[in-house]
Amino acid sequence: MDNRLARLRASLAAATELEVLPPTSEADVAGFEARYGITLPLEYRRFLLEVAEGISLGGEPQLYALRDFAGGVDLTRPFWYGAADADAILAAIAAAGPGGPLADRAVMALQRSGDPDGCLTLAGNGGNDFSVIVVSGEQPGRMWRTGELDAPETRALYDGGGDVEPLSFLDWIVPWASCFLGVELDT
Repeated sequence: MDNRLARLRASLAAATELEVLPPTSEADVAGFEARYGITLPLEYRRFLLEVAEGISLGGEPQLYALRDFAGGVDLTRPFWYGAADADAILAAIAAAGPGGPLADRAVMALQRSGDPDGCLTLAGNGGNDFSVIVVSGEQPGRMWRTGELDAPETRALYDGGGDVEPLSFLDWIVPWASCFLGVELDT
């Protein structure tokens, strides 16, 4: 992980179009964890401490800083999708009809309504589409898309390929930055 974080730090430093917030302090991370009764997933925690607290583009936050967390969800309650749910959702999406997953009844039957607890929103991807990291429940450290469609983040969401393995934070940030920031990062 040390090498991946070092490459990511160098990539972000080279991306001059981005406004990269400096890393946060151990005291700030520990204070956030204590205030909300959680432990942040290791990859994300180390990113905050060693790489950046957040990323903005054109003055708008893209990868939210801890200080941007406004609450509204209970981070200590388990994230409402477990590993079996993730597998079922991915299988239903893969089998979705020509209208895509949002028009497919099997996919929609697996979705829950509302804002899920147990996850921290890291990025708004436009409209009602968010990337979150699971902090409580069966899948800590896994990235999910929530909002219009709840599904584990996979590379296939970004490049259309067949890789549908759920992503951890460091696996997620590279395709996310390419898709939403137009920046190629290296980890």
